[in-house]
Amino acid sequence: MALEKLLAPKNLQEILQLKKSAINRLLATGQIPSLLVTDGQKRRAFRVRPSDLEKWLNSRRVSD
Repeated sequence: MALEKLLAPKNLQEILQLKKSAINRLLATGQIPSLLVTDGQKRRAFRVRPSDLEKWLNSRRVSD
C-alpha cells in the first residue's frame, strides 16, 4: 500500500484558489472528503488525500 502525502487546508487554498474561510467551511461540512487528524478543545485539524480531492473535483465537473 502506497501512502499519499496528505494536503493541509493551506494546500487546498492554493490548489482551489479559494479563501481560507471557504476551505474551512467545505471541510467542516464534509463537502470535501477529509480526515480529521485532531479534534482538540478549540480547533479541529483536517487533511485531505490527493486522490480524494481529485475524485471530488471530477464529480463537480460541468459537462459541455
